Amino acid sequence: MNRRTIVAALATTLVAGAISGCSRTPARGAAPSGGGMAGMRGMPARQGPAEKAAPDTAGVPVDRAAAGRVGITFARAAMRRLAADTRVVGTLAYAEPRRAYVSARVMGWVERLYADYQGKPVRAGDPLLALYAPELVSAQEEYLSARRLGDSSLVAAARRRLTLWDVPEDQIALLDRSGRAQRTLLLRAPMSGEIAEKMVTEGQAVRPGDNLFLIADRRVLWVELGVYERDARLLRVGSPVSLTVDALPGREYAGRVTFIQPRVDTTSRTLTARVEVANRDGRLRPGMFATARLAGAAAPRLAVPLTAVLPTGMRELVFVNRGDGRFVPREVATGVRTDSLVEIVSGLTAGDEVVGSATYLLDSESNLASAMQGLMLQMGMGLDVSGTRDSGSKR
Repeated sequence: MNRRTIVAALATTLVAGAISGCSRTPARGAAPSGGGMAGMRGMPARQGPAEKAAPDTAGVPVDRAAAGRVGITFARAAMRRLAADTRVVGTLAYAEPRRAYVSARVMGWVERLYADYQGKPVRAGDPLLALYAPELVSAQEEYLSARRLGDSSLVAAARRRLTLWDVPEDQIALLDRSGRAQRTLLLRAPMSGEIAEKMVTEGQAVRPGDNLFLIADRRVLWVELGVYERDARLLRVGSPVSLTVDALPGREYAGRVTFIQPRVDTTSRTLTARVEVANRDGRLRPGMFATARLAGAAAPRLAVPLTAVLPTGMRELVFVNRGDGRFVPREVATGVRTDSLVEIVSGLTAGDEVVGSATYLLDSESNLASAMQGLMLQMGMGLDVSGTRDSGSKR
């Protein structure tokens, strides 16, 4: 296959696959351009001076009727009110002020366990376990002896000792009425909630300081969110937060930021914020994943459709109408994003027309034309296939 056959085949592929192919067909009766596709019939070896002075044909020409058939739309950059927002995933957990440990203050043995499984709901004052402790029996005997002696100072000291060992008032009152020491001490729930952790079994020996239960109330839960530095401007104590969970589709819970960590995590480069959410219906459970939406105040911003911006890895491009129907790639800087719009910080002005969707089609066209241009030049033909020399050099 000679060079003429290769060039003809590549040119045919370009014309057939381009979005703007129909707009490149010369008008009936028009003379073929020396640097265009028709000039391939004579296959000039090099462009002459007259061809280098040809009109600027940078960019990709777009036939709007043909573009509509392949899903390309157009939009104009305009000022719109956009609110900066971001979505962050966190895990629901018990709120720390609504948790309480129940621990042993004396050495003893668990004779009966009332809170016998994890997750059991309890109310403040409910019995959790009956603890036999020889020291408590001795302390009760001392209290009864002081009462029989009628020494008020000894009675007060013995009663205070019982109180410090967490003997509840109702048991002390029973001791006063019965005049007999009780064998076991009832440990009661200090608050309403559920048994979040259970670290004891019936018959177990316990020592002073051992944690026996963790009781937690989940009517209010916390979510710890790791927010990236670039979104830290959205964080304010008291800011409202919208929460959704995968386990409850279609439901949305309102929360608020109650605390922001004073330092940034140097590994993940995130700032931790705590969100408090009311669990009025009790359907939220600790351990569930929650998606939080942080929203800032809306402000007028220059914006285009989100699909108009083409990320290339190192930069972001839009295809802009330069005024004659040709669309050229232009680098832009973006800012706030919503579900359908993106802020343009630099690179466009209000009223600029851009390709609103299917930008990848024009990007492919532009890249293919640049590749053909380079191939022709390497073969010594100097052929300008689509006039995208400027855009190709930028890409």
